[in-house]
Amino acid sequence: MTSLPTNRAKTLKEAYRACDVKPLTGDDIARYYVDLSAVRNTVAIDDVSTDLDLQEPGEFNTILFTGHRGCGKSTELKRIQSRWENEYRVIYIEFDQELDVLDAEYTDLYLLVINKVADDLTELGLKFDQKLLHSFELWFKEVTKETEESVQLSASIETEASAGAEIPFISKLTAKLIGQIKGSSQQKQVIRETLQRNLSRLQADINLLLKDAFKKLRHKYPNRYQKGFLLIVDNLDRIPPNVGNHLFFDYAPQLQELDCTIIYTVPISVIYSYKNVSNLFSNPNIVPMVNIYEFNRSECDLNYNQQRLEGVARLIEQRVDISAVFDDRQRLLDLAKASGGHVRQLMQITRSTCRTAITRKHSKVLAEDVTYALNQQQFDFERSTPTPEYYTILARVCIDKDIDKEEIGQNLLFNLSVLEYNGSSRWNYVNPLVKQSYAFQQALRSIQGNP
Repeated sequence: MTSLPTNRAKTLKEAYRACDVKPLTGDDIARYYVDLSAVRNTVAIDDVSTDLDLQEPGEFNTILFTGHRGCGKSTELKRIQSRWENEYRVIYIEFDQELDVLDAEYTDLYLLVINKVADDLTELGLKFDQKLLHSFELWFKEVTKETEESVQLSASIETEASAGAEIPFISKLTAKLIGQIKGSSQQKQVIRETLQRNLSRLQADINLLLKDAFKKLRHKYPNRYQKGFLLIVDNLDRIPPNVGNHLFFDYAPQLQELDCTIIYTVPISVIYSYKNVSNLFSNPNIVPMVNIYEFNRSECDLNYNQQRLEGVARLIEQRVDISAVFDDRQRLLDLAKASGGHVRQLMQITRSTCRTAITRKHSKVLAEDVTYALNQQQFDFERSTPTPEYYTILARVCIDKDIDKEEIGQNLLFNLSVLEYNGSSRWNYVNPLVKQSYAFQQALRSIQGNP
């Protein structure tokens, strides 16, 4: 067991701040990262690196990376970025910061890709082949009815021209279109329909530019980036099930047409579809919950696996001096149990517990603070459960350890009422915060009393 950091939080206020739910980045990865490989199936994470390793220069791949929101995907993707930043020129994109997660189309992604690659080339002091670029820009002006003047006058674009670099028109135009797609439903529809009518030309020209960028990259950096661009599109897992199904099933070929390597984060609801996403992409890489249970398909109430429970608790111990902040270490284990092995949920309920203790003027977290904080999180789930019938479905999940592949099942996975665990077998279980609610217990008793 590795030693714990000496600068862990020692007060409730420090613990509250240390348990921020944001993905780890930069120095925080080294400070707070906990290797869960001993207690979580990490094949999905390893498989992504294997795929990137097996690729030869000039080969491109589309990789799906999925798991529940908050399970630790973004932190792992940041580590993948760091691991491969010499062999690939990595461009990390937070989709929800660029476009609307409630309404995403493949043409939006096309614009985003060429915009980010163009900006990256400018940052590196490289330029597209002028003949290719001029041809693309002329065509783009024609189909979008935009001009240099109209783009320049747009208030929606902010460029870094102050750095002295010449910003290509394609960067300015795509930035403007992306801004319009995010901000105006009427303009969004016009732009999408225009690009979809000219899809073959759009794909061909973007790929010509991507290949040219790859060539320029390898020429300038003979000892780096020899496998070209790697685009990591994070936070696409935040798109709702209906949007995810539309994007990854209806437009699977289009998402795989671009001549660069792309990792898409995918809503786990997409994986739970009778359409079978593996028929359209290579097998998705799924990051499961940390399985804190002793799996037994015939039991409704599962026992805990102490080693895995301690592994989850270590996520907090890495950040917080438990003896200084909690009156008893059992409080931490209670939080670990309530997390269901879900990383973000553990951070949320720990933070909420610290906040409760601060509000009540306690010097340390007490049992009553944990109970109150967990109840508040439970109430949030109750408010987001649409109808009482959903509890009957949740009770069946608890008994059967599986979830239906239709719309309701996808929604329950999306809102984290149901969690996935896998390893030697794949199974589902009800989120512990949902499981403790009265409505769920009533539905479970009803089913067990009437098999």
